[in-house]
Amino acid sequence: MMKDRISESVVIEDRTLAEYYSKMAKRYMGIPCQRVFKRVVTKGIKKGIALDVGTGPGVFPIFLAKAFPELRFQGIDLSPVMIEIAKKNAMEEGLGDRVEFNVGSAYSLPCEDHSIDLLLCINTLHHLDHPVAFFDEVVRSLKEDGAFVIVDFHRDTSPVMLWIFNFLWKAFFGGHPQAKEGFLESVRSSYTVKECRALLEQSRLKGWRLYTRTVEMWIESAKQFNM
Repeated sequence: MMKDRISESVVIEDRTLAEYYSKMAKRYMGIPCQRVFKRVVTKGIKKGIALDVGTGPGVFPIFLAKAFPELRFQGIDLSPVMIEIAKKNAMEEGLGDRVEFNVGSAYSLPCEDHSIDLLLCINTLHHLDHPVAFFDEVVRSLKEDGAFVIVDFHRDTSPVMLWIFNFLWKAFFGGHPQAKEGFLESVRSSYTVKECRALLEQSRLKGWRLYTRTVEMWIESAKQFNM
């Protein structure tokens, strides 16, 4: 029987935990970054302004900024500690002038109407108790021909896949006591595919494509370019 969603809307304030997540993300998130990169390539967005919502330590915009030198990235997160760490990470990679990080909310994106070329939201949707409000903000923020890539877990993942990925999570990210159960906590806070589809249909966001890959749920702008 499917368990009810358990909200995980807590903002990380513990510096030790934030620095641990940053260290592990820089060490192990290369493959997820590559997967997001490949999806961005299909959107045909090569220049302009990109916004990463719930950026954490900033590994995704930093990675993508290297791959797309004509895209200017901004990352936002509710955690001031995470934003401070993300800024440091960008400076260390020599990208302090092309990747900007600020404290900000998914419900009030820091941009003018229809000013964003690319919007990313990676493993953040499960932190949002009001996804429709966020989806509506995506509509407000994106240019008419803008693209979006939203990735998160889904609560209706098979028990076998949950066991496998939880085992891997603990093996790679279990070194901090507060991080050990992080994967399962995130999955329990995530939406099912059916729930997410219903939320998308309630929103003003159109032209989306929803599909699953193992424990992940991907929501993308449907328009693609054959590369």
